[in-house]
Amino acid sequence: MERMPRSGLEKLQKEQYYKEDCYMKSKKETEAHRELLLIICPVIEILKGRPCVYTMGSPINNRALFPCQEPPVALSTWQASVRTAADFVVLMSGENAAEPVQLQEGILSWYYYVTMPMPASTFTIAVGCWQEVKQQDFTAVIQTNTMFSLPSSQADFRWHEEICGHVEYPCRFQDPAARLQAVIPYRVFTPCCLTECCEEHLLQLIPQCLSAAYTTLGTHPFSRLDVLIVPSNFSSLGMASPHIIFLSQSVLSGGIQLCGTRLCHEIAHAWFGLAIGARDWTEEWLSEGFATFLEDIFWARAQQLSHDEVKGQQELKALLRWRRLRDEVQNSEEELQVLRPKKESTGETSESGASIVKHGLKAEKVFMQVHYLKGYFLLRSLARTIGEASYLSSLRKFVHKFHGQLVLSQVLCLGLLFAFWKKTPKKQIT
Repeated sequence: MERMPRSGLEKLQKEQYYKEDCYMKSKKETEAHRELLLIICPVIEILKGRPCVYTMGSPINNRALFPCQEPPVALSTWQASVRTAADFVVLMSGENAAEPVQLQEGILSWYYYVTMPMPASTFTIAVGCWQEVKQQDFTAVIQTNTMFSLPSSQADFRWHEEICGHVEYPCRFQDPAARLQAVIPYRVFTPCCLTECCEEHLLQLIPQCLSAAYTTLGTHPFSRLDVLIVPSNFSSLGMASPHIIFLSQSVLSGGIQLCGTRLCHEIAHAWFGLAIGARDWTEEWLSEGFATFLEDIFWARAQQLSHDEVKGQQELKALLRWRRLRDEVQNSEEELQVLRPKKESTGETSESGASIVKHGLKAEKVFMQVHYLKGYFLLRSLARTIGEASYLSSLRKFVHKFHGQLVLSQVLCLGLLFAFWKKTPKKQIT
């Protein structure tokens, strides 16, 4: 790749900061204030002369918005009011789909909030000249057909009669209408240059994937979903937050298959990673392992494949993942391959409430998939041992019992091992 001349790069940087300053003005224009903007808004991109800003992943705490480090158990709700120029759209991880209010000519205000206490690391914002992609004729048919249909495997359960184990908040698992909602309201936003590509590859997949996820795990933990195609400097294929998913532009170039599998992976995080979170930052396999395992099940159901097609597809993916895992194990430090690096002290905090993120600053860890893949193979082995139907039934019960809570891997493994113990003849257990 040809490098940009230094003078040109400096000119671009100056232009970038100038546009950012114009776009995020404050009444108090000080040098310290401009530095603070650069701290709390870590990703600033220029798209065809238009600035945008969005939060993205960080090696510690999974986000880079707040310059602080807190353990996951520090839960809170929030409200946010964001003022922008009239050309910009504000998307956040709030539970409401905010409608802009005009404050004065050329200035809009966007208000978001959440009522479910969650770690501050899940707070997400994206501000830019996004364009909403609509295809009403198609999506209306999908939503009408799937809005009030229960999966047969869930119909006999009386989960709504049980008391939730989380702190008090308006819970969808206790809402009869929410429990019947196979496809939650969704929107797609993108830079205007990718609108046609989103219409062709992405828009039609969202209701299919949401419905497949509902059929597998039951009630959607969150009331709505925004999907945003983020700028090209996004360093991942996707990232899930409450009520919003970031997808890389690279996903669109992969056609239906890559769009579908990545969308299913991020949708799975609504249950494992968000509604049920890890109580320790080092146990990311609880989120990524489950999302990797469930993406195959969601995607197969979204495609309505036959039993033989599902088996063939899953075996092929397992082989490819095993090869990736083998390569990573052979070419990475052994201490970075452990699913629970803190062992017996996992989940513990100091008297002040601080916790240690082991290996959190290791640069190579950001690019590793060991926790995705080891977690996937552990769960796949349990599913094959118990039987997929019994296994997924156990997962649904686990989700209903622990949604809105933070867990350690011991809790999950004990639940799945109990299901294995009930399924397996005692003489076969050693």
